Amino acid sequence: MPASQAPVLLYLWDKRTFYLSPFTEPLQLSQAAAMLLLSLDGDLSVDCAGSTLECRSALLPAGLDLTVDCRDSRVAICYLDVFGEDHALLAPRMARQQGAVHVALDDEAFWIERFDQLHCVSAPPEEIWQTLEALINPQDLRPLGYACDPRIVRVVELIKLDVACNQSIDFLAEHVGLSVPRLTQLFRQHVGVPIRRYRQWHRLFVTSVGVARGMNLTDAAMAAGFTDSAHFSHTFRSIIGMSPSAALAQPRGIRLFAG
Repeated sequence: MPASQAPVLLYLWDKRTFYLSPFTEPLQLSQAAAMLLLSLDGDLSVDCAGSTLECRSALLPAGLDLTVDCRDSRVAICYLDVFGEDHALLAPRMARQQGAVHVALDDEAFWIERFDQLHCVSAPPEEIWQTLEALINPQDLRPLGYACDPRIVRVVELIKLDVACNQSIDFLAEHVGLSVPRLTQLFRQHVGVPIRRYRQWHRLFVTSVGVARGMNLTDAAMAAGFTDSAHFSHTFRSIIGMSPSAALAQPRGIRLFAG
């Protein structure tokens, strides 16, 4: 089908999240996860820390505050793995860097054409996942020098085990044998954002998974630990850069999957 008639794609996996949609308004992002952007129809304008970059592809680490003007283009957004392995694999393949933002992916034109094709056929999740694997880690390698502290891995596991519960940082620190200041430092070092911000991000993910599996938005948000729909909407907008209705209630429809 023509791209103008293709639905929005939102596919959710535990390791990565993929979203492909046209964007008519700038995204005001407070990055809670690393992200790869590919604009399918024209240049993006990325404004971060007072500097502006024009590009078709951008790699953004967690922890940034920035504005992305998509200029009505369709944009493929891949939220990358929480521990930074995907980011470490992609960073050497970007042509240039300004501050923390990398731009111009190698073989950029090929990947833009590939995601355009996938959008036009409303590709199934399995094909999107295989394409992301081929894009991010075609040789199934671990990035040189990459390592994540197993204690931080365990803290993320504990947060995921009971997403609706606000386990205190003291509880998490004691569970992994760290002081609170050391846990706070290590978590931000390995994940890129504070524990509270990561918890908010994961609750957004869990809410979206609930919607994909048939729950209404309010019930899914409450089950994920949000106090009410207003709390969910505010968090969604502050992290994702748009309202939940703008992301999920598309006029051309949305193809939603949770793996």
